[in-house]
Amino acid sequence: MTDELPVRIVDGRVVRAPGVGPVAMVWLPLDGQVIAKIPPRKGNRHWLHETVGIRSPEFDDDRWKLPRSSLVRLVTAAIDRYGFIVLWRDMSRLSQCTRACLEATGVECQCSCLGAHHGQDAAGWFERVGDAVVADRGEFTRTAVVYGARGSDADAVVYEGKLAGERYRVDRAGRRDWPAAAQFMCASCMTVKAAVWDHCHTHGFVRAPLCNRCNTRYWRGWRPQHGRATHNRNFDDSYYRWCPEHSNARRRCSA
Repeated sequence: MTDELPVRIVDGRVVRAPGVGPVAMVWLPLDGQVIAKIPPRKGNRHWLHETVGIRSPEFDDDRWKLPRSSLVRLVTAAIDRYGFIVLWRDMSRLSQCTRACLEATGVECQCSCLGAHHGQDAAGWFERVGDAVVADRGEFTRTAVVYGARGSDADAVVYEGKLAGERYRVDRAGRRDWPAAAQFMCASCMTVKAAVWDHCHTHGFVRAPLCNRCNTRYWRGWRPQHGRATHNRNFDDSYYRWCPEHSNARRRCSA
């Protein structure tokens, strides 16, 4: 790992670069439910139910217990919401890496490659942004991998509503024809490449591609310690118009 990484694991702790907000963390044990710790925020249960598609998310102390079948949707949605997610994963030491691992379309993997090759033949909606941290637990090995939004080597262009009218989705089938957000400039600041797809939480429509800082500006606040200047009235939120239900005169879309 390098110091340039926005999120990395150091001595078992999640370390964030200046300007990077809180990230979600998920633990995938050998068996049983997925355990998720997401930054405290009003509406988390609604987000897990409506956006991630979990019928009855279970909250226990400071973490959520979620079905294993929701893992890929959870990772996709969390990256769009927070920019990054750390996935802790337990893997059997006796398992073997097979062709099925290389062709997998999710992040769940129980083979000897520690997930390094998992899904490399499949186009995903997220990608590793850091090396795995490995801990030997006897009968199994524990890894920690940081995932971020899928990047793009192409020159970024101005977003012109390619997904206008599309419902926000976090499942692979729903995103089959979506371009990577990184193919566009951030529709808010227009100074850097976008990273994630923003959507209207009120109406459920895709709005525009945003960079991580613009995407989290409302719930992180405009504070210098978060790497951004004080809020000003000149900030461009015209990308809200890509929600079909948005109207300045009547009701405002949620951030």
